[in-house]
Amino acid sequence: MSRRRWKHFTKALEQEVKRTNKLLETSGRFMESAPKGHLSIRKRVHQISYYWEIDEKRKGRRHNRQINITKDKNMILKLTEKAIQKEVNRRCNRNLKVLEKLQDSYQPLDVAEIAKGLPPKYQNVLLMRKKRLVEERLTAPYSKCPFNEKYHTHETDYGELVRSKSEQILANTLFAYGIPFHYEEEFLYTVGNRGRIYSDFTIFLPDGKILIWEHLGLLNSEKYCYDNVKKLNIYQMNGFSLGDNFIITMDDNKGNFSSGVINEIIKTQILPLFDGVKIDRQKIIAGIRPMQAALHR
Repeated sequence: MSRRRWKHFTKALEQEVKRTNKLLETSGRFMESAPKGHLSIRKRVHQISYYWEIDEKRKGRRHNRQINITKDKNMILKLTEKAIQKEVNRRCNRNLKVLEKLQDSYQPLDVAEIAKGLPPKYQNVLLMRKKRLVEERLTAPYSKCPFNEKYHTHETDYGELVRSKSEQILANTLFAYGIPFHYEEEFLYTVGNRGRIYSDFTIFLPDGKILIWEHLGLLNSEKYCYDNVKKLNIYQMNGFSLGDNFIITMDDNKGNFSSGVINEIIKTQILPLFDGVKIDRQKIIAGIRPMQAALHR
């Protein structure tokens, strides 16, 4: 290994040790406040039942108490999160020893990967967890492009004003499919100087990542083209690329945009990423309309 590579490796190792310690601290705090016991899942003929199992000590003997929590989604999610954080805690302690010895048996500390590795009986709960995480991100406060009544003139089916008919069609289609997104959310970039741009559509995925969809309309304007080339360069420098986490569409030479193209992109490039996770359209509205109202004040 060259000196340069060794330097990069040792720096990466130091960063990983710091990250592991931070994860260990976070999971430790969670475990301290987590409910006692664990989740038990039983598959029946027509349904799945969830039980909260708690070991108790009575008169010198240990007893196992089971509480049916099938209807208590919050407790199911808490106990599932506890199972995940317990595994995070175990891997942190193990990996710290591995890192110190520079062994090759280090396990990645990716919560999504850990959740995926839980036994098959947890999968229904994990879908519930993914949905909750998307909805929390969707309805959290966010900064967006300042409203301009001169340009934001086309109203969508869910009540938001957008800049063009093409964006109106695109927004309406995403909404109809139940795809969770924000329109013109602020994108803060750090590579290639620092600054902010506003993404046409920011789509929130169940794995915690985002997908950006930019639509190009006024391609007959030289300034518009120049500005968007700079914008695309910013995305590329900050980790977004076509075929991965970035989509570009454009109007044709008559200024039209085919809904068939939108449907094909959604069906082939977006819906497979949700893998059974379905978001209530009311949650999409809840994540958008409060911001729209605030911009009108």
